[in-house]
Amino acid sequence: MNNSNNSHQLLFPCECVSARTDNYSDPWAPISRNRLLVDGTKEEILNLVADEPKTISQLARSLNLSAPSIHKHINELLDSELLRDSKEWEKLHPKERYYEPNFPVVDAANCAEMEKVCGELSNMVADAFVKALPKFERAFKSSGLPEKGWDLKDLSQCLYARIQRTARRTLEERGVVVKPNPHRNGVAWSFWAEKQRA
Repeated sequence: MNNSNNSHQLLFPCECVSARTDNYSDPWAPISRNRLLVDGTKEEILNLVADEPKTISQLARSLNLSAPSIHKHINELLDSELLRDSKEWEKLHPKERYYEPNFPVVDAANCAEMEKVCGELSNMVADAFVKALPKFERAFKSSGLPEKGWDLKDLSQCLYARIQRTARRTLEERGVVVKPNPHRNGVAWSFWAEKQRA
């Protein structure tokens, strides 16, 4: 793939669909871009160990796969640092290794207060976006895009994404939001999972 600056001047909605590596800020996209979680079995493993840490043999039984097959997936997940050894899990045998996700798993049932604050803040952001629409309309009219047949609504997702990314960058610079961490394989990412409500 040609990566010259001349051929890759467009910034697409997500770095996971682009050959560019700069000017993006989605902290989870490098996981997709570097194909760290493309295998459905890896996702099933992460789902199983999110409930409670498990051994290779337990995972093999749960997924009806061979232990060597699970071992290969476990090693790849450990190498990418999406998985880690669980140090606090009670072991039946001294040589057993239990694994758990190496990223936070947010259970909405245990985070009701934080969820409430997120909802309030989401409403504030939405209200601010709506309030700014007249300014966007004025700026849009002078952009040359109306002459090409586009409407401000066609840009609404783009505008929101720019606001969200710029806000994240500002919060990272202020030390309020943690920047993506570089991992052993050279990929920098920040990742999490949310447990769905039952």
